[in-house]
Amino acid sequence: MASPAPAARTIEVDEQVYDVLARTARSRDTDINGVLKYLLEAPAVTAVSSQDDDEE
Repeated sequence: MASPAPAARTIEVDEQVYDVLARTARSRDTDINGVLKYLLEAPAVTAVSSQDDDEE
């Protein structure tokens, strides 16, 4: 059984988000699609508590 062809999708984002994606694309010498692909493939970052055990 063959896999279905990927479908094109349009996602609307706030203008500030678009600006960040555009700046990231320029700094990585790619386009916004390249940035989105990079972000989707990036490993998950685990959240770490900013409070030390000694602090109360």
